[in-house]
Amino acid sequence: MQGNNSVGCNVTECRHHAKTMPQCTLNHIEVVKHEAPATCKECTDCGSFEKE
Repeated sequence: MQGNNSVGCNVTECRHHAKTMPQCTLNHIEVVKHEAPATCKECTDCGSFEKE
């Protein structure tokens, strides 16, 4: 799988993880928030995550 140099990721349990490097293979990811307004990074997540 080809990693995307613009999207770093260390979530190896994700279907889109590059496996050989800490990158995502997607060209575009969706970042989602849990509360409005988001006030810290813990309030956000990668909405493109899919369990492997």
